[in-house]
Amino acid sequence: MNNDPYLELATKADGHHRRLETIEQKLRDKSGNLSDIRERLRKLETKVGDHSISAVQAKIDTVGTNLRTTDKRLTREAAELRRNVEALHRKIRVSSGLPRADFDNWQQEIPPEMIKSILAGLASAPVSAADVQQLRTKQERAKKKLADWDEAQRAAIRAARMLADMPPVAERAWRKEARTWLAFRDRGPRPVKDEERARRQRDDAARAHESAEVVAARSREADNSACETIRERIEEAISRDLILPTWFENALGQFPPTRPERIEPWLVAATNLVRYRLLADFHNQVHPYGERPEDSRLTAEYDQVVRRCAELRPS
Repeated sequence: MNNDPYLELATKADGHHRRLETIEQKLRDKSGNLSDIRERLRKLETKVGDHSISAVQAKIDTVGTNLRTTDKRLTREAAELRRNVEALHRKIRVSSGLPRADFDNWQQEIPPEMIKSILAGLASAPVSAADVQQLRTKQERAKKKLADWDEAQRAAIRAARMLADMPPVAERAWRKEARTWLAFRDRGPRPVKDEERARRQRDDAARAHESAEVVAARSREADNSACETIRERIEEAISRDLILPTWFENALGQFPPTRPERIEPWLVAATNLVRYRLLADFHNQVHPYGERPEDSRLTAEYDQVVRRCAELRPS
C-alpha cells in the first residue's frame, strides 16, 4: 500500500479536475440550451407583441374613425335642430304680434348729409405730415441750389473784373480767376423754376393736408354720432325683446350671446353691420350685406363686417 501523501493528493487533484471539466462541459451544454430557449422565447414574445400592438392599434383607428363620423353626424343634426328651433321660435314670436325692430329707417337721426360726410372721410387719402415734410425738404434743397448759383454768379463777376484789371505777368492769379469764371459758365441757367416748382408743390401739399384733416375730423365726428345712434336703437330693441329683422338674424342670430365677454364684440359687429348698410345704401330684407361693392371706399368696410359677423354668428 502506497502511503505517499503527495501521490494521494495528486490523484485526488486529478479526479477533482476531471470532475470539474465534466461539470464545466455540462454547464456549457446547458448554457447553450438556455440561450437557445431564451432566443426562441424572445422571438415568440416579439411576434405575439407585434400582433397584439397591431390589433390594438387597428381597433383604436376604427374607434377613432367611428367617433369622427358620429361627431360630424351629431354636429349636422345639432345645427339642423338649432335652425328648426330658431325658425319655430321666430314663427311663434311673429304670430304672437310682438313689435318689430326697425334697423332700416334712419333719415331723422342720420340724415343723408351725415352719411356723405362719413363717406368723404373714407374717400379721402390725405397727404400725410411726412409727405409735407418731404416736400419741404425738397424745396429747401432747391432753394439752397438757387442760392449757390447766385453766389457763384457773384464770384464769376468778381473774377471777370479782376481778369480785366490784372497785369499780364500775374499768370497764376489769372488762371485762378479764369477757373472761377469757367466753372460758373458751365453751371447752366439760373434754377429759379426748380425752386418755384418745389415751393408750389410744398404749399399745395400743406393745403391738401390741412383740408384733409378738416374733412377727416368732420367725418370722424359724424361717424361716431351715427354709431352711437345705431347702437342705442339696437340695445333698446334687445332690451325690449323686439323681433329683429330677418337680414339681421341671418348675420348675427336671433339673440345676442349670453356670455358676458362676447356681448360687447357682438354689439360692435351689429352696429357696424347697420352702419355699412347705411353707407352702401343697401336695403335687401333677407341678405345682410350683399355682394362685395365696387366702390373702393366701401370694400374694406365690407370685408370687416363680413369677417366679424362670421366670427360671431352662432354655428
